[in-house]
Amino acid sequence: SIKIATMKKTWNTPFTQTFPCRIPLCSAPMAGVSGGLLASRVCQAGGLGFIAAGHFRDLLALEREIDIFFQNQQEQLTNQTQTKQSQSQPQTQQQQGAVATDNDAHRSVAAINKLSIGFIGHSSLSTKEGWENYEYILRTYQPLAVQFFAPSIVYKHNDNFDNYHSKNKNDHNDETNVTMAKKYGTKFIAQVGSIQEAQEAMRHDVDAIICQGSEAGGHGLRRNLGNSTMALTSQVSRLIKSNCKTTASAVIPVLAAGGIVAGKHLVSALCLCDGVVLGTRFWASNESIGNPALQQSLLKNHSCDDVIRTTIFDRIENELKSSCKWPQPYDSVGALRNRTTREWEGKSEVEWRDAMDGSDLLERYKSSAEKSDGDVVCVLAGEGVGEIDSIEGAYDIVMKIEEEALEIIDRLKSI
Repeated sequence: SIKIATMKKTWNTPFTQTFPCRIPLCSAPMAGVSGGLLASRVCQAGGLGFIAAGHFRDLLALEREIDIFFQNQQEQLTNQTQTKQSQSQPQTQQQQGAVATDNDAHRSVAAINKLSIGFIGHSSLSTKEGWENYEYILRTYQPLAVQFFAPSIVYKHNDNFDNYHSKNKNDHNDETNVTMAKKYGTKFIAQVGSIQEAQEAMRHDVDAIICQGSEAGGHGLRRNLGNSTMALTSQVSRLIKSNCKTTASAVIPVLAAGGIVAGKHLVSALCLCDGVVLGTRFWASNESIGNPALQQSLLKNHSCDDVIRTTIFDRIENELKSSCKWPQPYDSVGALRNRTTREWEGKSEVEWRDAMDGSDLLERYKSSAEKSDGDVVCVLAGEGVGEIDSIEGAYDIVMKIEEEALEIIDRLKSI
């Protein structure tokens, strides 16, 4: 059962029991969007904020965001300490010095215990250097949690990402991204888009599973392989409960992702699972480090009709990339419809080949990307974008979601 005290008190779900957060809500690790400040502000509000490592090709850039996270966490703790001290009795100079020393140690531990980082599976650990850097992050920063998707489970000696259904059976005894994380005391969260992926995650004893529905923004399973948020979340939760009864294994918290931007969505999700993950809503936050011009595209008069899950953008962008190309079946994004989708939706393979070989499609797209033209380039967004009206601070976003959720729960008591 879910026990809720007043706002700013702890929500009691399997997720908040497993992770040190007050409200069962996470910010998604969106590559190029989710930095240290955004993650820290979500944590400050009581959720679990993630820094995006993305394709994990720039270790120094990730470490800069980690430093920003630590710095902001320490500033918050310093402010809290000073507020408490100002409200208490005056202390001697020697006592003040002792308090400061204790608080320094507490700040360090508190910041580390909330650090959470998200990785893209097919690219982050595709090289020996990637695995070495992954272990370096785990060893050096001891994050509370890491999250992986596309795919969520990666074998250290298996580089076959070409076939969604293929897995080298001989790799079962090899190290995985899960075992490496647990070696350093880091919790592991797997994001999945299908029952098959969820079953794989369960076999590896992950600490939580995020069910990403096709309504989500950003990369995920192709439409024909993925599922809706509600159906996937409900069935994965049922699968885990059934597994617990037959094997006496621990409950794995399940989170819903896809189309979730408000308190009413949190309440709805808690009927099915243990918490939620929000991406697009935090893309539209003050702390986002994404492209400001493309961010403004989220605020136009959109509805869920204006969001498409498509392979169009990856077909174009993969041609323009020299590395980190999105493989099947993850070469699919939730994004705003625009001139590019209108022009290319439903085109045949022959038309695509002709365009790649003999037209200026790629040059026009590249030029539009340089101009941040959201009517041509990909603007990632989930179907909840139609309920986002403004760019706000991440802390305020979480607080408003919680306030709305508690009001709804209170109202439901009278039904």
